[in-house]
Amino acid sequence: MTEDRKSEKTLLDQHMPKWHFREHHWVAVDAPCDEVLQAAQEITWRQAPVARFLLTFTRNKLHPDGRVLDDFAMGGDTVLALNETELLYGGIGSQAGPVTPDRPMSEAFHDYREPGCTKVGFNMRYADGVLSTETRILATDEKTRRSFGRYWAVIRIPSGLIRIALLAAVKRQVDGGRGKSAGRRARRPAERGDQA
Repeated sequence: MTEDRKSEKTLLDQHMPKWHFREHHWVAVDAPCDEVLQAAQEITWRQAPVARFLLTFTRNKLHPDGRVLDDFAMGGDTVLALNETELLYGGIGSQAGPVTPDRPMSEAFHDYREPGCTKVGFNMRYADGVLSTETRILATDEKTRRSFGRYWAVIRIPSGLIRIALLAAVKRQVDGGRGKSAGRRARRPAERGDQA
């Protein structure tokens, strides 16, 4: 089991300080934080076709115009916490399928310990010009950890490709929007000059 020892604690650190399996990906994005996270929340599966294609193998039915993070949020049931720099989602699974605690996920997630389950935390975070996503998985017992380890060996690469594709889609969205705005600003003086 690994524990995060970074000095700057993220929402993910607070809700899931320990894990057995982890992946972390990032992309540089030159834009204000609110603009980047808004784009992350608005990105659709149509704008991330590689991610959507890879997820078809998991039997997920994803609408092309559905927002990616809305699907992660599952109607708000998996939202653990949100702040001005980070969006955090979490879920609990078992061999029988998703686990629904008797309390809201945001309250039950941190201390959930029922055997035979895995807890998954997933974030999108923007800081210092970098948009990152991190996924952590914690098994609630040793047997489940070994079983999930075999599964992780199979899915880790495609899972990483999905997250890289999502980050790239957000960057394209931000860069495209900023390019259009810059273009409009650049044309205005010429347009005024033509009218003079």
